[in-house]
Amino acid sequence: MVLNDERPLSSERTPPPERRDHLLAVARTVFANGGFQSTTMDEIAHEAGFTKPILYQYFDSKTELYREVVTQTAETLLGSLRAAVSDATTPRERIEVSFRVFFDMVVEETDAFRILFIHSHEGETKGDLRAFEAALVSFIEPLIAVRIKPDHRRQLAAGVVGIAEGAATAWLIQQEARGWPPPRPGVAQRLAARSATLAWGGLRSIQID
Repeated sequence: MVLNDERPLSSERTPPPERRDHLLAVARTVFANGGFQSTTMDEIAHEAGFTKPILYQYFDSKTELYREVVTQTAETLLGSLRAAVSDATTPRERIEVSFRVFFDMVVEETDAFRILFIHSHEGETKGDLRAFEAALVSFIEPLIAVRIKPDHRRQLAAGVVGIAEGAATAWLIQQEARGWPPPRPGVAQRLAARSATLAWGGLRSIQID
C-alpha cells in the first residue's frame, strides 16, 4: 500500500536509518551532477522517491544535507587512512599506503569527490572544502618523521595533500571530459604510485631545521 504523502519507495516498512542512508546516497549523486547552488531539495526528494516533507524530517536544510555528505566522505576516508597506516612500518610505506587509500576512494566514490573538487565552494559551503583539507593535513603531519619545526611540518603536510588533491582533480576533469566512463583498470594504483613518488622525492630532500 502506498501512503498518500509518499511514493512507493517511502513505505513505512523502510527502517528510518536505511531511509536516511538512502537519502544521503541520492543527495550525493544529485549534488555531484548539479553542484550545491543548482540543486534543490525538491529534486533530491524526487530522485530519492520521497516527498519533500519526508526529506525535511531528516535534514533541516539543503546546507545541512550537503554538509552531511561532505562529513560522511571525510570520516570514511580518514577512518580508512588510519586503519591502513597502522600496519605500515616505515615513513615511506605510510606515505605510499595513504596515497593508495586516497585514490582508491576517489575512483570508487567518484560522486563524493566531484562534490569536493569539481564544483565551486562559496557562500554557505565555502568552508567545507577547507575543513576537509585541514583534516587531511592533520592526518599527514605525524607521518613526516623528520626533526623539523611544527610550522615547517604542517606546510610539508599541506604540500602532500596538495599533490593528492591536484592529481585527483585532474583525473576527475579528464573523466568529465570523456563523459564519465567506467574507470580504467589500475587507474587508482597508477595515480597513487605517481603521486607517492613525487611526494617522497620531495620529503627525502627535507633540510632539518
